[in-house]
Amino acid sequence: MPYQSRGNRRNNVQLGATRVYAGAVPRRIPEYILDAIPGGLAWLALGVVVLGAIYAPMTMMLGAALLGMYSAVRFLFAGAAVLMGLRRIRTWEARDWRKYYAKHANDLSLPLEKVHHVIIIPNYKEDLDTLRTTLDRLAMQPNALDAITIVLAMESGDPDGIAKGEILKAEYDRLFANFFFPVHPKGLHNEIQCKSANQAWAARWARRQLVDEMGMNIHHIVVTTMDADTLWHPRHFEALGVMFALDDRRYSAFWQAPIRYHGNVWEINPFMRLLHAYSSAWELAY
Repeated sequence: MPYQSRGNRRNNVQLGATRVYAGAVPRRIPEYILDAIPGGLAWLALGVVVLGAIYAPMTMMLGAALLGMYSAVRFLFAGAAVLMGLRRIRTWEARDWRKYYAKHANDLSLPLEKVHHVIIIPNYKEDLDTLRTTLDRLAMQPNALDAITIVLAMESGDPDGIAKGEILKAEYDRLFANFFFPVHPKGLHNEIQCKSANQAWAARWARRQLVDEMGMNIHHIVVTTMDADTLWHPRHFEALGVMFALDDRRYSAFWQAPIRYHGNVWEINPFMRLLHAYSSAWELAY
């Protein structure tokens, strides 16, 4: 189930500016300097630890003790947050979202039946079985037929991309409101072929198709991007639609579901299972 971030000063990221009113254009930092920062900080930390252990052992011991205390407190808070998150998931799973909408809707709310989900699935050389599993789970959403548009974002570099798109459209078109498989072209100006570029191009393509050509109201659309093998909760988009409709700041907010790394948990090394369980708990806590 999704949770919300409003994009305030603490968690908002804004890149670029629309205008420069005065002053010289700042010099760009060379990329190799930026690339060296993480490694440089790691070596600096290692050097400080080694030299500190030699020349100031008591100070280093005190620092290690404080760091251990801080970590212990953080883990305690994280454990409490995980329990709170699990309780919230159980509550939301049992909730009748249509009744919840009817109870909380006001003059600023969107009509729930007007909310439309555009789901962008970037993929490159994914096998059909993986994509079918993903689409099967999306087809389980209670509002799939009326309120979900699938945008299977293919790459022109995938020689089988168009063929896979045609096969999947023939199989799943009847299960969703719309099913498209646009192909991200090669050689676009100032762009490399990567996941983010594919997603951005697919989003622009979907806007032209749905809004400009089909006349859909852009203010009623909520866009979701995902990995090709993501398996959503069967009622995720029902809950998301209600949250989008009720929130009067819907156009400056985003919703992110906590990630669970359990899709192939029984097929991986047992030690990796522990790591993935830990990562899933950490995602839910924070």
